[in-house]
Amino acid sequence: MSEDFLKLSDIHITRAGKTILHIDHLHIQSGQFVNIIGTNGAGKTTLLKVICGLLKPSAGSVVFNHILINSLNPWQKSNIRKRIGYIPQSTEYNSELPFTAREVAAMGRTSIKPLLTGLSRADYEHVDFWMEKLGLNDQKNQTFRSLSGGEQQKVLIARAMVQEPLMLMLDEPTSNLDFNWKLRISRIVRELHQQPGLTVLMVSHEISSIPVNVDRTILLHKGGILADGNSEQVLTSAVIQDVYECEINIFETEGNKYVFSRELSRQ
Repeated sequence: MSEDFLKLSDIHITRAGKTILHIDHLHIQSGQFVNIIGTNGAGKTTLLKVICGLLKPSAGSVVFNHILINSLNPWQKSNIRKRIGYIPQSTEYNSELPFTAREVAAMGRTSIKPLLTGLSRADYEHVDFWMEKLGLNDQKNQTFRSLSGGEQQKVLIARAMVQEPLMLMLDEPTSNLDFNWKLRISRIVRELHQQPGLTVLMVSHEISSIPVNVDRTILLHKGGILADGNSEQVLTSAVIQDVYECEINIFETEGNKYVFSRELSRQ
């Protein structure tokens, strides 16, 4: 069995005297594919920011790759984040900046280089490798802002992967995309998980967006872990009805799961 790669213990985040995240313990093994679901406001984004050191918990510890993150100074944390490919929600980056798709992807490579060090030919070859792998050759010289939402998401994935991360974290990667792009991005994430040693954490509030090859599904509710296991264990009608206030049916065909929901009848 793989060793624990990420350990969270007794995590508490409070704002204005209110606890918004409370995780007693969460251990994730190297190479796992973990999907984190929950309604809006469940604490999913907060959890990701705690994991990568962007948000310091009020109490508790975060150990990433044997390093206690919340004991580090800002400079040390920035070095740790070089090994984490973090793709935030679309509302957290400025899509209007006049950079090309290739320039945006190259920012990921710049972030892991020593300060004031330019990119080498080998660095750009690495950037171009991921542009090609993600099917972005035709778009690499287009401005980022001219791309569709799905294409922008692929560029951000390329930016994360050129860092050669140990862990890839995606926050709502299919949000605001049409059905076709949701399927395409989900497939890309499944394929990325095949990279040797890559641990993947993917957040979603849509229970129908869970990739077929996830190892675990974690359901957050009101800042805590309500359920943790495989999709069959977590996505039960009783649990989902309580959290999402809807009924669900799960169908599986050719290895893919499809989740259908309907509003509960009002009394």
